[in-house]
Parts: sequence; structure tokens; C-alpha cells
Amino acid sequence: MPDVKEVLLKDWETFEGEMARIFESLEKRRASAKTYVSGYLFRGHADKRWRLLTTLERFSKKPRSINEYYRILVSVMPAVASLIENAWSIDPDLDVDESYHGPPPGYDFMIYLRHHGFPSPLLDWSRSPYLAAFFAFAPRPPEGCDGVAIYAYVEYLGEGKAFDGNGARIIGLGPYVVTHERHYAQQSEYTICKKPDGEKYLYCNHEEALGGAVVEQDLLTKYVIPASERDRFLAKLDSMNINAYSLFRDESSLMQTLAYREIERRDL
Repeated sequence: MPDVKEVLLKDWETFEGEMARIFESLEKRRASAKTYVSGYLFRGHADKRWRLLTTLERFSKKPRSINEYYRILVSVMPAVASLIENAWSIDPDLDVDESYHGPPPGYDFMIYLRHHGFPSPLLDWSRSPYLAAFFAFAPRPPEGCDGVAIYAYVEYLGEGKAFDGNGARIIGLGPYVVTHERHYAQQSEYTICKKPDGEKYLYCNHEEALGGAVVEQDLLTKYVIPASERDRFLAKLDSMNINAYSLFRDESSLMQTLAYREIERRDL
């Protein structure tokens, strides 16, 4: 993976210490920077071997343009709207401006679909490193996994952003949008990555945008924590009320939380 610093954190104490350090460093940078410095975003992976892939990339290897994905939204809207009462601004006749440097068309509907398992070009992050740690440790470790990964990402570092005209670019989409309550419970933000392809812009892998920038931007750090720390992390996080139910707020997540507390944790 290009331009990604990897840091080993051996336990909960080193994790908390490193998080305090990077937040303090960010505030110092903001105090001296002449332009905008964005906040940290975090993402947890249950296996350190996993790449930064969107659910759309994991579902299909076919590249899709911004307009092509919008047409998919138009196609599925009637089926979704027949199940719930909600109003999304999905205009079937919209002339999509694929070069627009901001949220893609249908962004609020995209978030709803993403939270319910529909393949999405949105890469989801949390502003909380603790929530990212939960998503890293909550699943049981896959076979052969000896460590989880927590990614920390900062888009703007006080020098603006510069783009290669033909290269991939990561675009942060901000925290505020009218969508599913899970978005706010999980302190979610999203990024997309896109690149020009002739007259179109294609959604692409975030790793394509890392490296080669003429200004300091898109800082990504990968923190690796031993999978053997899972029990300790989950106990600490549950004591902070970070668990499946607090993040997903439905019956199945309540059952998951109760199973952890009354079976898994008691078996330790």
C-alpha cells in the first residue's frame, strides 16, 4: 500500500496513548496552519491484511462512473420507497455533473443504502477511534489473522489540496446529511475516490490517490493491534457503552450485545 505509515500498538494503554498524541499534534498543526486542517477519521478492520475497499469494490470489480451508479440509485428507489416512508431527491432526469468536487448526487440515499448492506462507493469512517476499535475487534478473528487494523486519515493538512489532472482524488463528504440515525450514532463520515476517464469520472480505489502529491495531504496511518487483545478491548469499549446495540439500535444488535455480556464475556 503506497504512502501509509504502519504503527504497532501492543495493547489498550498504547492505543489510548497514541490517540492522545495524534490529537494533540493535530491541534498544534491547526494553531500554526494558515489554511484548513481537517479532523481525524478512523476506520477499523477485523484483519490487518484487508485493503481499503468500498463495499461496491468488494461486490463487483467492474468500474462504474458517477452517472452509472446514480442510475442504479434511480432503479432501486421504487423498491426501497415501497417499504419505508421517506423522501429522497432522486431525479431520474438529472444531468449528472461527474466533475463536481463534493457529495455525489443522491448522497443521502446512498448513505441509507450503505447502512443496510447495498454495495456502495462510499468508504465509511468514524470521527471516534474508539468506535473504529469496536468495528475492528467485534467480529471473531478470521482464520490466520494475528492482528486487526485501525486506520487514521486526515484529508487537509493546512496546505490545501492539489490534484493530478488525470489522477485519482479522495474527496471527504462531511458529517451532516439527513439520513439514517446510525450515521449519527456511529459519528460517521464518508469519502469517495474518483478519477477521470475520458469524459467520465469513475469511482476507484482509495489507494490510487495516495502518493505523489505536491502538497501535504491525505495522511493515512495504519495502526496494527494484536488480535489477542480482543477480549480486553471489547470489555473496555462496553464499559464506555460502545457495543453493537449502541451503534446499530435494533433487535438483532441488542441480541448480539446481550450474547457478548452473558455468554462470551462470562466464558473468559
